[in-house]
Amino acid sequence: MLIGSSILRVGFGIIILYSYAINYAQRHFLWGYNGITKTDFSDEFSNFSLYQYGSTDLHFEIIFHLGIIAALLFTLGYKTRIISIINFIFLYSLHQENPVILDGGNNIMIIVLIYLMFVKTNAYFSIDKHINQNKVKENVYVNILHNFGVLAVVIQFCIIYLNSALYKVMGEYWQNGTAIYYILQVDEFNLPWLTDLIVSSDILIVLITYSTVLLQIAFPFMLLNKRTKYIGLSLAVLMHLGIAFAMGLITFSFIMILIDTILISDEDYRKAYAFLKKKFAKKKGTSQVDLETNSI
Repeated sequence: MLIGSSILRVGFGIIILYSYAINYAQRHFLWGYNGITKTDFSDEFSNFSLYQYGSTDLHFEIIFHLGIIAALLFTLGYKTRIISIINFIFLYSLHQENPVILDGGNNIMIIVLIYLMFVKTNAYFSIDKHINQNKVKENVYVNILHNFGVLAVVIQFCIIYLNSALYKVMGEYWQNGTAIYYILQVDEFNLPWLTDLIVSSDILIVLITYSTVLLQIAFPFMLLNKRTKYIGLSLAVLMHLGIAFAMGLITFSFIMILIDTILISDEDYRKAYAFLKKKFAKKKGTSQVDLETNSI
């Protein structure tokens, strides 16, 4: 799972940088010492945070911008082992300063980032790979840690889906098939024209409600078979794309989709790449023949 692990690292890094970027102009309001969440009891009730070890704007700026640098190095895959730990500390500290603006995806990402400290996430798409291309030696202990790290991510992902499904089936609205209707009535979680389209059909509401629960219950078991695994992954991606566009939970949905990438083997990634490369080359060759024919 080296390719999937590397894609997950890059994807998480981009999401973290995106979060820093879109909130950059409002950083003092959201996370600063006089920000929106600060009270007389903030330090007493918050967990560990690097931002708590100073009370000046200069300290805030230093920690905030060091966090951006750590996220950038993590995305690029430079000194990945140590940077993974440093990036986690800075991101966790930021989340502790203002949990109000988070959408739940951050909890999943924080947990997975802990596992990724033990995973070889720099095997592809990284500066480390180019620097150490001829120096990398196989280490059985590193490989064991990598495998356990990947397994931990997969188990965590299955627990999330299964736990979510079991809580849903205990809810009255999920049992009678109307949960999606009520979810889409919340102004913060709807896209007007798409919401109107969905809620206009009783059949669609019931279908989406029940299929969501069935997919989440079945997903862990679908991973046990190669064919059903890809059916499950495809349906999960479609479900999270629906959540992203219909409910506006963009980062949450893409975090979940990115975790799906670690479930795909390196062999399957190479087969997909070879297939696309062949198709592209064939299309390019056909276009070249057409061009030469027209010229004649």
